Amino acid sequence: MSITDRNGIITHVNQSFCGLSKYSEAELIGESYSMLNPDYTAKTFIEEVTMTVTEGKVWQRQLQAFAKDGSPYWVHATIVPIYDENGEIIQFISLDIDVTAKVLTNRPYKRTVENLLNIEHALDQSSVVVITNRQGVITYVNDKFCKLSQYSSDELVGQTHQIVNSGFHPKSFFKDMWQTIGDGAIWQGEVQNRAKDGTYYWVNTTIVPFLDSKGRPYQYISIRTDITDCKETERALKLALKNDFRQTVRNLQNAVFKYTDNGCGGITITLIEGKTAKKLGFSEENITPEEMHKLFSKEEITTYLGHLTHALQGNIVQFELPYASRTFLIYLSPNFDNQKVIEVVGTVIDISDRIQAEKLVEHMAYYDYLTGLPNRRLFRKHTKEIIKQAAHNDDTIGIMFIDLDHFKHVNDSMGHSIGDQLLITIGERLQSCVRKGDMVARLGGDEFVILFTSTEISEVNKVATRIVEKVSQPFYFENHHIFVTPSIGICMFPDDGDDFDTLMNNADTAMYVVKEKGRNNFQFFTEELHHNAKEKHVLEQELQQALQEQQFELYYQPKFNLQTNEITGVEALIRWNHPSKGTLFPATFLSLIEETGLIIPIGQWVLETACLQAKQWQDQGLPAISMSVNISSRQFKHPSFSKLVKDTLANIDLPAHQLNLEITENLLEGVSYSQSILQPLREMGIQISLDDFGTGYSSLHALKNLPITQVKIGRAFIQELSANNQAVVKTIIDLANNFELDVIAEGVETAEQAAILQGLGCNEMQGFLYSKPLPKEQIEALLHTIFYSTMKELP
Repeated sequence: MSITDRNGIITHVNQSFCGLSKYSEAELIGESYSMLNPDYTAKTFIEEVTMTVTEGKVWQRQLQAFAKDGSPYWVHATIVPIYDENGEIIQFISLDIDVTAKVLTNRPYKRTVENLLNIEHALDQSSVVVITNRQGVITYVNDKFCKLSQYSSDELVGQTHQIVNSGFHPKSFFKDMWQTIGDGAIWQGEVQNRAKDGTYYWVNTTIVPFLDSKGRPYQYISIRTDITDCKETERALKLALKNDFRQTVRNLQNAVFKYTDNGCGGITITLIEGKTAKKLGFSEENITPEEMHKLFSKEEITTYLGHLTHALQGNIVQFELPYASRTFLIYLSPNFDNQKVIEVVGTVIDISDRIQAEKLVEHMAYYDYLTGLPNRRLFRKHTKEIIKQAAHNDDTIGIMFIDLDHFKHVNDSMGHSIGDQLLITIGERLQSCVRKGDMVARLGGDEFVILFTSTEISEVNKVATRIVEKVSQPFYFENHHIFVTPSIGICMFPDDGDDFDTLMNNADTAMYVVKEKGRNNFQFFTEELHHNAKEKHVLEQELQQALQEQQFELYYQPKFNLQTNEITGVEALIRWNHPSKGTLFPATFLSLIEETGLIIPIGQWVLETACLQAKQWQDQGLPAISMSVNISSRQFKHPSFSKLVKDTLANIDLPAHQLNLEITENLLEGVSYSQSILQPLREMGIQISLDDFGTGYSSLHALKNLPITQVKIGRAFIQELSANNQAVVKTIIDLANNFELDVIAEGVETAEQAAILQGLGCNEMQGFLYSKPLPKEQIEALLHTIFYSTMKELP
């Protein structure tokens, strides 16, 4: 069990939670669940839980998390909110059931976990392993690191590597290291550290950044091999050259040998000592040409003899030698007398463990842990090489960017284990669609990418068609039938770009066009797409500036009651006074601010500005008319929406009954949730209009269960008042009357439309027939004119 506050910060955990996560209570308190799952975000979590519980449902999910040692586990979580006396959520209690064993029975996932455990075991056996977060704080160490550093795991976790800093390296050394890994690249080097007892040791270090879906590091894994013996050998050799060479090197861990030119095109071994030489059974007497031909092939002997001869010519030489299931590093250093090589000193270092660790590190660095496909890093590296070759050979290559449609819904509704199996199977299907030399990679999340070498547009077109067909076929997991579809963007080298980043961006642009057109298809990149994407990007940047530079303005369209000839209210409509394009209407930018999230701050500005205007008119002595403000889906579902409305009215001191919130039917898919938001607002006196009534999915249900005060007949019915549409409008008016709701028709443009609507029983209207939307000065003049003309008619 765990408890978080309303912001997602953990305030309590029980011992079972600690046992499962392998973190202590002190490590968990004050953190968020992102400590256990890097994909977790508090904002999304709270929004989702809040939405679920306000609909009267229980929030339950199967979730994957990662324990302190990096091992994955799964729980079936049930989250219950705790309310204060005002009905506000103050805490969340999560009751978790461990379902790890059940999840691991799934064969594809079990195979993946086994591979991960094998890699972990191999690394733990051969290398020092340390995992840190993005800030460099240690989150995991293996036993080898503890043994080498002489610190316990508890002493290391939560610290940075400053705890083992020897002071040997300058600050610039670590600055370069952080610059490299911060850019998502792999860093390799030799580092001197200091153990707890003050002794020094050397490690050969490889640091691999783990990247999130946007290619940014979120943690680092450091793989190290102890090379203290190697460094000691170097030191001892320098000492030996001044003292008794044989006696000095005899007790070294590594092998040391000397040889000279025998004058016949061969060499003579004059010394070989060290524990490695003794273990292998080598001595001056048994290293003969005859013995060497028994151990190595003719080609290998030719290669090795070439290295030895090269050193006799005065060159420092280094090469690797596989022998007896081990790998050795041979380092040759010539000794000179009067500028003539008199002998060569060689060292033999067993690097088998390091080679094994490097192979594992390479796999972790360049392959996706789940699907086994190349990852973003390897795809980028390989594609850059292919681009160079293609440019040199005047060849054509293709890049295909694939995003799965509605994959998040699979994860949310069926759990991450099903989602992971789906990704593995999709990877297999994609590989079955391409040629042998093409590369299929997983970038992260539900994004895949394919590189086509030496190809043509027609060939890529065929593969794209095949992928759409194959991926769209149903998947079967644990008696579940799952359907997903791909959205695919394609670009070609050199026509659509001549470097990796340009090609990827253009393929991504083409993919988003497919998303906008309905998904489950593919699209080749064109210059027109590039132009549109560029315009969209520029518009997005300008929108962010527009709010800061007060480029938005509200226009107001009056609503008229035909029976009383009065203005009953106005609707606030946003306009953008663009510095170069003039006045822009919402249709130009509304979908973009929804998509980018700018609708939240811009919507808040609209609400506050409209309410302030209504208050100013009231203070001027004008009648207290209704101020209507449109509310978008994203605003309505925002956790602080209700609070924003309440605070705005309180701060401006505007009576609640003068505010009318206009919502559309597509916001009401969850009636329970909508009711929980709207009912408190209605109880304050706020009016609530259902906009475009009759065009949604469940109008009668909404009217029956939600605190609606007014319905607005959809513009689509007004524009063409055919017999059928008149029947629909009449039905809407009758329904509203039965529920004691006001009715208004919007989009009224002709006297004929007004007459028909009046005949059907609708007496409140809004549209160009009466007035177009007006800026502040003009609507004020209209209000004053009508108000004072009314005053003159009074006795």
